[in-house]
Amino acid sequence: MTLEGEAVARHGQYVLFVSGAIPGEQVEVEVVSTGSRYGRARVTRVVHRSPARVQPRCRHFGECGGCSWQHIAYPEQLRSKERLLRSALEHRLPGVHLPILPMIGMSDPWGTRNKAHFLIGQHEGRLALGHYRPHTRDFLPLVECPVHTAAGNRSARAMLQLLQKHEIPAFVEGGRGGVARHVVARVSGKSGEAQATLVANRSKLPVLHAIGEELVAAEPAVTGVFLNMNSEPGTIIFGPHTQKLAGQSRLMEAVGGVQFLISPTSFFQTSAEGAARLVETVLRDVPPMTGGPILDLYAGVGLFAAPLARRGHRVVAVEENPTAVEDGIETLKHNRIAGCRYVSGKVETTLKRLARHEQFEIAILDPPREGCPEWALRLLARQMRPQRIIDVSCDPTALAADLALLTHSGYRVTEIQPIDMFPHTSHIESVALLVRTRQ
Repeated sequence: MTLEGEAVARHGQYVLFVSGAIPGEQVEVEVVSTGSRYGRARVTRVVHRSPARVQPRCRHFGECGGCSWQHIAYPEQLRSKERLLRSALEHRLPGVHLPILPMIGMSDPWGTRNKAHFLIGQHEGRLALGHYRPHTRDFLPLVECPVHTAAGNRSARAMLQLLQKHEIPAFVEGGRGGVARHVVARVSGKSGEAQATLVANRSKLPVLHAIGEELVAAEPAVTGVFLNMNSEPGTIIFGPHTQKLAGQSRLMEAVGGVQFLISPTSFFQTSAEGAARLVETVLRDVPPMTGGPILDLYAGVGLFAAPLARRGHRVVAVEENPTAVEDGIETLKHNRIAGCRYVSGKVETTLKRLARHEQFEIAILDPPREGCPEWALRLLARQMRPQRIIDVSCDPTALAADLALLTHSGYRVTEIQPIDMFPHTSHIESVALLVRTRQ
């Protein structure tokens, strides 16, 4: 398997990436694209099937780019992810001891995504919800999405019905006109309440503002409705401006003994169960009696900072997104948590300032998919030198680069805990604990 979730087949020196196959199977395929060194193919018939092959639950599997592994039994998905993680790390860190623990899976791999995101497009003359087809920007209309929570799907469908009722046109990428681009429904794993956001090409349409009250009345789970303005081309979902149309300003989500208050454009882990597993793992890696302060970089709304401060630690949380900072501060107030200080700004520039004036016993990193910049990681490891570094990564390649630098900067990897945040995909979340071995 590749980290993108495709099986690998070879014909001489030529490589085919085959979607819908499982290593060890014999299959007939149709080649759908070719390059000078590799091509892509899809399975047309399974000649000798793997014992791990199962019937996909979703009728759109294979056509939709949202899932790539629904044809693989869930226990085998977890084993495949462990193998992929180990392979990626061993390739970059030859000879380094890698204590990788068994992957933590979901209690139920279906209905796990508390954040449901749909594209809005046209299908048979009507507005429709959809996803992209694999490796394209082509719109695929969807009838179902069983990886989302039921409340998230219902909330998105209710928004679609109102858009259809008011004849709001879909935005066309690269074209002129159109309004509606995305629907995002975030559901609290604790209460089941939902927060719905319409992303539109323009916002000065009175009918869009009326939709908010109508949606709250039509769908009991929805407690807040928002309109986000995004007129820029590309696949980025949210634009810079968001306004509340109806209901509550924030959604409440309980994780790690903390009630988090989350705005629609603030990042929060897609799975509430997965977020709880992440927090449990990070808290396990922080000794309860740590005396020195903890540095939480890319802190978001305080997923790690708030539970740590609640446990009695002193925490400095660094976050660039001003909305997430506001949510984090309101979360601390709401839970009456002291001992956590937010610093608003880019991690890269803030780290330089902190390095001149403060020392930290533990540093937590939860960077975007591309990882932490090398120079910033080097500054942290070689100048600030915390006793422990906890690296939370959603990309094995980026994690491998981080660990390579840190192990050459006086740190030893003592534990790597993979966590399955996205069943039926090849995405891998990992928490790596490193301890300083030289002063």
